[in-house]
Amino acid sequence: MSEITRHNVPATGRFKVRTTRLPNSQVCLNVEPITFRELWKNYVGGSPHLNQNYKNQCAIRLSVTLHRVGVSMKSFSQKYVPKMPGKKTLGRDLLDGKPVALRAYEMATWLKQERPFCGLPAEPRNITGENWEAKVRGRTGIIYFYGYWRQDGDSDGTLTGGHIDLWNGARLTISSISGAFSTLGRWAGYPSMLSDRSFGYSNLADSSEILFWEVK
Repeated sequence: MSEITRHNVPATGRFKVRTTRLPNSQVCLNVEPITFRELWKNYVGGSPHLNQNYKNQCAIRLSVTLHRVGVSMKSFSQKYVPKMPGKKTLGRDLLDGKPVALRAYEMATWLKQERPFCGLPAEPRNITGENWEAKVRGRTGIIYFYGYWRQDGDSDGTLTGGHIDLWNGARLTISSISGAFSTLGRWAGYPSMLSDRSFGYSNLADSSEILFWEVK
């Protein structure tokens, strides 16, 4: 008769399983997933990195949020994650000794390739299109928008500006005054407003790619 040993294992980190000399013994590991409630509760607003050269810190905010729930992001390195096309190196820095992503594009690539925590689906859902919001209304998770605003060096026909964030089923996070402005504006029926100004915002539906990882 075989012996079955069961262990509850955290979603991240290491867990040591002791071997046994008993023939045909089995070990069952119950991995507890990270929940959206944990992510939303631990979300970091504002500008967590003090380097003023990092003006768009959405990827940094999500990185620090993952740190807070136990995801160390050790695999976010040039060894595993390809750099964004057109960039010389991977957008990576350290904050409190842990890696953070500097670009939404590379953060999304890392999530797709590494699936860094239990609770994240194996593949994101592609929800690109004007009706993207209807596809995720009532669902929670991580959402990524690519190619909807102009970055320095972009041509008229090629936009590379992106954004990565949490989605609570009805809206994105509000991490700043400008974030509150864009959220209220979109709720009021203005998908974009004063996009050429520092406090304005662009239309998320114009993204060339929108990906959604459902986290329950």
